[in-house]
Amino acid sequence: MKRMKTFFIYLLIFLGLYFLSNYLISAYIKTSYYKIESYDIDVQDATVTIINARASKDNGYIEGKISNSTKEEITNKYMEVELFSDNDVSLGKEYVKIEGLYSGAIKDFKVDFTCDNVEHFKIRFIDTAEKEQIDNEKSQNLFTIKSNERVENIINQLEEGSKNNL
Repeated sequence: MKRMKTFFIYLLIFLGLYFLSNYLISAYIKTSYYKIESYDIDVQDATVTIINARASKDNGYIEGKISNSTKEEITNKYMEVELFSDNDVSLGKEYVKIEGLYSGAIKDFKVDFTCDNVEHFKIRFIDTAEKEQIDNEKSQNLFTIKSNERVENIINQLEEGSKNNL
């Protein structure tokens, strides 16, 4: 009976510490985010409303609603969110595809980003063609590391030698 009592005491202590640590972790995470209050929305086709924009030292998120204020359906568009530091240095861009937004319709969106110290952001709409062009430029901008030609020759000779030996 004494062992059972000791076991339940340890179980209660473990559960108490578990819930306390989870509570403290979630409280720390909530307080580490600061509100982004400065933003620019450059959109004529729809109305973009920001509900919540928060960032921390490492990452952040932007939540909002898009409502179509035109009489036409909005399709094949992307919402581009450009993130800036306090010195107006562009930190990066995130994209949200907008498909099938009928006249008067409202859609929720959330943009997650992993940039350091975001102070403000700018939202604009771009066409699918412009997004494809950005993606193509991004893949062309990736550089490849050239290896030393002597090293390549030695590797090729070793490979040829091993093929001849087989």
